[in-house]
Amino acid sequence: MRILVADDDAVLTHLLKHRLTALGHEVQVARDALQAWHSVQRNLPDLVLLDINMPGGTGVVVLQRLRNNLRVSGVPVIVITATEEESTLQQIQEQHPEALLRKPIQFEELALVINRLLVDRELGKVDRLVPHRGGP
Repeated sequence: MRILVADDDAVLTHLLKHRLTALGHEVQVARDALQAWHSVQRNLPDLVLLDINMPGGTGVVVLQRLRNNLRVSGVPVIVITATEEESTLQQIQEQHPEALLRKPIQFEELALVINRLLVDRELGKVDRLVPHRGGP
C-alpha cells in the first residue's frame, strides 16, 4: 500500500515512515499542506495520514480538496491531530475522513485502523469511519 504521511513534525514522520515501511508499505512524506496536495496529484496514494496544523495551509483545506476532486476523492484519509478546537473538529468531521486519531499517536491503534481499511477495501466497503480517542 502506498501511504502519504503529511505532517510537519519531522520526528513523527520519521517514526511513522520507519514503522509503516517495516509493515511492507511504501511511504512518502510531505512536510506542509501544499506539498501534500501536490504529492497526491503526482503519485496517487492508497491512503493519506493527514495532520491538520501544518505550514502552507491547513490539513482541513487539503482534506476538502481531496473530497472535492473526483480524481482523488476516493483516497482514504486518516486525520491525525492534537487540536482541541471544536470548530476545527467539526470541519474535519464534515469532510468524512475514514478515521480521526488524536496525537500523541498510538502506533498500534493506527495499525489497526489501517488494517481495517485494507480489509474494507478488499471487501469493497466504502463506508467512512470516524473513530477517535477522547474529546468530541
